[in-house]
Amino acid sequence: MKILHVLYSGLGGHGSIFSSFVKNNTIDDLQYEALFNGIEGVKPEYIDLCTQFNIEWHFVGKKKGLDFGYYRRLTKCIRKSDADIVFLHSAAYIFPAKLGSIFGKRKKRIVVRETQSNQLKTKMEWFWLAAAMLGATNIVFLSEEYRNEISKKLRWFYRSKKISVIPNGIDLDLYKPVKKTLTGKKTFGMQSRLVPVKDHVTFLEAFSIVYKNSPDKNCSLKIAGDGEYRRALADKAAALKLGDTVEFTGMIAERDLPDFLSSLDIYVHASLGETMSTAIMQAMACGLPVIASDVMGINNMIEDGRTGILVPPKDAAALAKAMELLIGDEERRTAMSLSARQYAEKKFSNKRMLDAYRQLF
Repeated sequence: MKILHVLYSGLGGHGSIFSSFVKNNTIDDLQYEALFNGIEGVKPEYIDLCTQFNIEWHFVGKKKGLDFGYYRRLTKCIRKSDADIVFLHSAAYIFPAKLGSIFGKRKKRIVVRETQSNQLKTKMEWFWLAAAMLGATNIVFLSEEYRNEISKKLRWFYRSKKISVIPNGIDLDLYKPVKKTLTGKKTFGMQSRLVPVKDHVTFLEAFSIVYKNSPDKNCSLKIAGDGEYRRALADKAAALKLGDTVEFTGMIAERDLPDFLSSLDIYVHASLGETMSTAIMQAMACGLPVIASDVMGINNMIEDGRTGILVPPKDAAALAKAMELLIGDEERRTAMSLSARQYAEKKFSNKRMLDAYRQLF
């Protein structure tokens, strides 16, 4: 059986999921092909992954704004593929996938993995999802809460017989706690695409409060990732006069993410909406205490006060208060670290995820 993965070419949780499929393929007759697409070039680590495992891959670039040629090229690539299943990492690809299946070498099953946060979906994204309900063979959601919200929103478009719930999973042997050398300095960090929906501005404002309230100024901040918002965030850090206490690391390859996470003492994820945050899963698996926005897609992953701390979104004062609480309470940090890892072992195994997908395929 051959599966064509259609996914974004840049940073995102889709890349981690694709990597899990490829690296943990224990079924000899399961083959993969990859169709990367988007306004960014293909991440070098995706190319390295495909080369290492002898996976055929393609790239379809997209211009900013409406680009009809992009959809035509996507359709052509899908049509030419001899895959049995087209695995879409977003419902946005449903029309090229359907056309490519109808007019291709063979009729293909279409499986959609839908991950965009419901509260952040645009009208167009709701339209794509409704179309996927009609045109896809199967649709995968990441949580029961997410599925129930969509059922209420789409009403008669909703097709319960097509739906599966398969939570994301990560490599718990790669993402694991490491013994650290204890120092007085506390380092906060966050890793994601640098886009407005990831609320780095609130994070910077909160860190500024913590830093200025700290008598010895013995704390720092690392922001990993890249994207359209990087310059604006650097300007914001400069305006807050944070100087070299804030480091923008740029894009970090997945193989280097465990080292990045192990360099942190506390992980912070300020966001306006998620579905099931891969970054938080990775941080919890590494045994980091997590402070995150109290929004759907995060608050169903973190047990407030035990595996992490939830704070209202866009509330820099509340976020700063939580950060200061963990800085000053080593016993609480240790307890949250242990609970976070235990929760990850129970809920975030990529083996469980892949077994569920194999049954679906």
